[in-house]
Amino acid sequence: MWKRRPRLPPAFRWLYPGMRVKRYALVAFLGVVLFGLGLGELLPPLGLKPPWAALALLLGGLLAVLGVRSMNRSMLSAFTEPEEVPEKVYVRRRLERGPKVVAFGGGTGLSRVLRGLKEHTANATAIVAVTDDGGSTGRLRLSFGLPAVGDLVDCLSALSDHPGLSRLLAHRFARGEMAGHTFGNLLLVTLNEVAGDFAEAILEANAILNLRGQVLPATPEAVHLRARFQDGAEVVGEVAIRQRGGRIREVFLEPEPREVMPEALEAIRRADLLVLGPGSLYTSVIPSFLPPRLKEALARAKAPLVYVVNLMTEPGETDGYTAYEHYKAVAFHLGRRPEIVLVHTAPIPEEVLERYAEEGRHPVAFDPRPFALDGVRVLTGDFREEGPLAQHDPEKVVRALLGLV
Repeated sequence: MWKRRPRLPPAFRWLYPGMRVKRYALVAFLGVVLFGLGLGELLPPLGLKPPWAALALLLGGLLAVLGVRSMNRSMLSAFTEPEEVPEKVYVRRRLERGPKVVAFGGGTGLSRVLRGLKEHTANATAIVAVTDDGGSTGRLRLSFGLPAVGDLVDCLSALSDHPGLSRLLAHRFARGEMAGHTFGNLLLVTLNEVAGDFAEAILEANAILNLRGQVLPATPEAVHLRARFQDGAEVVGEVAIRQRGGRIREVFLEPEPREVMPEALEAIRRADLLVLGPGSLYTSVIPSFLPPRLKEALARAKAPLVYVVNLMTEPGETDGYTAYEHYKAVAFHLGRRPEIVLVHTAPIPEEVLERYAEEGRHPVAFDPRPFALDGVRVLTGDFREEGPLAQHDPEKVVRALLGLV
């Protein structure tokens, strides 16, 4: 009959059979004994030195080195290929010395910045807007009463150290009751069901996915976005706001969240650099810092604050907005002016402009004069990724951002 293995104290669990450690530890121990015997014969200053002393010293040292090396390889083989360990250790240690960067936003813009950041630092923190109510995320919010999970999943995927994880988390089911849902969204919902607490579920996801940094929600509470337009009309919900269109005067979280994660406040306090965007101005960037305690923390933070302006306007949200109007909207809602604004000013290929114009999207116009009057530093240049789309290049943007630290 099968018997349960007796539970040993942690220090003695290396004695379990099949560990492939004890044999190499024994070899190393014998090497140390031989080395000690040889060294003991060579130390006395008088008399002839036995001829075997040097041999024992050499053999003992060799056995000790081989034993320790084999023991290390045996233990490491349970987690990865031993040959890959030096490179992984070097990369991890180098990244751990990187700057502490806190980036706010959501959607594609923030995840692209995070992909660039993780190549330079393991100290990136993403604080993500949780007000999306469309697609798979919207359906899950209705069913489970959660904050939006879609943008959180994109950012978790961007900061993960596992090369195949992005494809797995982004997999969208095409049939059955799960049709339209992504695996990543369902993973966060499952973790929340198990933990019984959304904040705890996010921390579990951070640990499971082996991130180079951390991803946190702007608030673990289920909140919605309310927009007040210039004509006085008010609309609730991101999808409804985009569909309504028109000039937005102000956006709010409803209900106003009381809770933010302490990890987010600590990251802001310790930050070397604070980054807003890129991303949808009123439905990604601004909602990511609207919880009052986050705004208070940002107001007290000593790190420089950078706002990355979108390359293109967004229909129904920022039609006709200039770079300065983007910046003023951020400063108005935050109660603190970004000290630095990053703006793409290089030409965009005509074929790309024509494709975006069909969707009602146009390049964000830039005039340096109002920024100069406000005393705001502007970083201009080519920050677009080569290809058929008008989107930021992670490496170009991150190189400019880290140049500020």
